[in-house]
Amino acid sequence: MEKRTDLSKVVTVVILLLASVGILWAVFNFQNDEVVKLELGGPAPDFTLQTLDGKMASLSDYKGKVVLVNFWASWCQPCREEMPAIEQAYETYKDQGLVVLGVNLKEKTVPVQGFVDNYKLTFPILMDTDNAVAIDLYKVKPIPTSFFIDREGNLVQKADFPMTFEYIENTVKPLLDAGR
Repeated sequence: MEKRTDLSKVVTVVILLLASVGILWAVFNFQNDEVVKLELGGPAPDFTLQTLDGKMASLSDYKGKVVLVNFWASWCQPCREEMPAIEQAYETYKDQGLVVLGVNLKEKTVPVQGFVDNYKLTFPILMDTDNAVAIDLYKVKPIPTSFFIDREGNLVQKADFPMTFEYIENTVKPLLDAGR
């Protein structure tokens, strides 16, 4: 009987010790995880995604350019409404340093390619197949949501509504002019 009590004490101590180690590990890792803060004026979180044509692209590849990151899906009616304005802005300002990255949310290649062909999009389309960039990194809700990033890589404007060409132009022109 006494051996059983001693064994119970040892098991209890071992369990408590393991639990303590687990708690310390969790606290240590939580404190050391880099928390991404998404603030206008602050740095845009970098990401790397596969493009529709199978290449890899990172936001940091476009440092020194003005970047419009647009989160969209082919089934989203407001996304469909703004896409011609985004394409027009890209074609108008790409030679002055505007980059548009269309980040598709969790769709298969076939409907995305059909959408791109239908709207004759010429800017890079990135595939966020698990929504990690949109949801986890950029906290996108609702779609469409767009972020304007200056030449230094800072977030300067967020639009969570269907944009017009005029809205994009009024946002992009000062950013392009600032780099001259």
